[in-house]
Amino acid sequence: MSTVERALYAAVLLGVLVAGWARRWTSDDAFINFRVVENLLAGNGPVFSAGERTEVATSAAWLAVLTVAEAVVPGDAVAWSSVVLGLALTATGVLFAMLGARRLFAGTAARLSVPFGAVVFLALPPAWDFTTSGLETGMSFAWLGTSFWALVRWMQSGQRCAGRPLWLFVLLGLGPLVRPDFALVAGILLLWLTVASVGPWWRRLLGLFAAGVLPVAYQVFRMGYYGLLVPNTAVAKESSRPLWGRGTDYLVDLVGPHLLWVPGLLLVAMLVALLPALTWRALEWSLVAAVLLAAAAHALYVVRVGGDFMHGRLLMPSLFLLLCPLAAVPLTRARVWVGAALLTATGVWAVVSAAALRTGYEGGISAGGISDERGFYAGLAGVGHPVTIEDHGGAGVANYVDRVNRLADDGEDLVVLQVTPVRPDTDLDVLAPSARGVVFSVGNAGFYGYASDLDVFVLDGLGLTDAVNSHIEAGPPGRPGHEKVYPSWYLLARYGSPEIAERQFEGLPSDAMVAASRAALSCGDLAELVEATTGPLTWERFTDNLVGAPDRTSLRIPTDPFAAEREFC
Repeated sequence: MSTVERALYAAVLLGVLVAGWARRWTSDDAFINFRVVENLLAGNGPVFSAGERTEVATSAAWLAVLTVAEAVVPGDAVAWSSVVLGLALTATGVLFAMLGARRLFAGTAARLSVPFGAVVFLALPPAWDFTTSGLETGMSFAWLGTSFWALVRWMQSGQRCAGRPLWLFVLLGLGPLVRPDFALVAGILLLWLTVASVGPWWRRLLGLFAAGVLPVAYQVFRMGYYGLLVPNTAVAKESSRPLWGRGTDYLVDLVGPHLLWVPGLLLVAMLVALLPALTWRALEWSLVAAVLLAAAAHALYVVRVGGDFMHGRLLMPSLFLLLCPLAAVPLTRARVWVGAALLTATGVWAVVSAAALRTGYEGGISAGGISDERGFYAGLAGVGHPVTIEDHGGAGVANYVDRVNRLADDGEDLVVLQVTPVRPDTDLDVLAPSARGVVFSVGNAGFYGYASDLDVFVLDGLGLTDAVNSHIEAGPPGRPGHEKVYPSWYLLARYGSPEIAERQFEGLPSDAMVAASRAALSCGDLAELVEATTGPLTWERFTDNLVGAPDRTSLRIPTDPFAAEREFC
């Protein structure tokens, strides 16, 4: 690699780090992970609230990394650890994407290798936002970029032995642990690797076995520990429900404002311009096809499930993988002026994108419920770079949750609700007496959950952290991830004082509705759902959870408690 190439690659990496740092922040959802980390280190297991086994972390791998970081780094530093790790992992992914693309074009006579696709990625504001955010997106970029580089390296090694090297299969197998939907990407890339291998089929199967050891082991743990086939968040968001229209709107929401069709056309034009100089064999073409197919399949899956409520977040990994084969391209001697023109045009788009191309709801939420999440929370916090809970909460959240924590310290038995907006002098909203301890029902599960002591039972009203509300029948499609509001009669049936089901209290649902909800929760499959997530985790319980996970995952509860009682009792 020439000195000029090193300088160009270094400039892109510096740009990734500077842009990410300039937009450093953490999302409310990130603090959901942070509370799980606290519970893990406190010995309560990978749960959101002690006593109920719900999987609220989308990425098992990211949760593991955050837990190790929190255990190693002195003090309460998980938020800052997530920011630094997100930056480092994103830069790692971009670096390996460029190195992989450079290797892919190694046989092409060229004056220079320039970071073409990497610049497209760098110019997108959503890439800056989700370089940090506290979520697993940086790890996603790292896994995708490293996997692409590793596949190109293996292909060019001249020793395409079936099942070898094992580390490559293990790396690809990590996909579902980074994000469950990456099982689709990992599956396509593993299929290509298996077919492209040379050697007996038993060795190929050995490689697939190595790839599956960790994800299969975790899947067995998930089914036995949580009692579900998928994370509880996937059930709450009804990820199996096809919502093509809403998903298409989500795709357009990314492509339109950032004029992504412009670099898309330039990337195609660059590949066409390179065709006469390419020395690729069928093997190279097949790898590129597999990578593009994996990117398209992942994007199609995101569209099918209806997208997300954060602008561009779920589609950024698809886009990153799509850019990998052209992350760096050769400036060939034969058509140097054509290549230079395309690079210049891309540079112009990149400057315009970085400087001016934004959504029409910057700092807010669109009519379709998609948000500029970083801008929204930065504006809400009144802080340019909200990272810690202190940055996000200010005096309002801190004072409110401190009073909730004091109730728990005093041994009170109450169901308390989050209040929005909250100020330092906001009174506590107490819903009713509880069956045991302080139960804190919140909307912002991350901020309020993380600020609460671990002996406060925290649940969110959207079903992400609650094993029953996640299974409530979904209504008409609404804002992604915000569609299941916990019916108060089920909430009180699970956590309220027994008296609420026996006589009417002012401002609460009828005692008959609470009693019907409580009866339904004590019958049949619903009682089994509650026991699966709250009963002592014996070996028998683990095996019952494991066997019953498929049926339990598909279980849905009517919103009407009387209908639920008739169905389950």
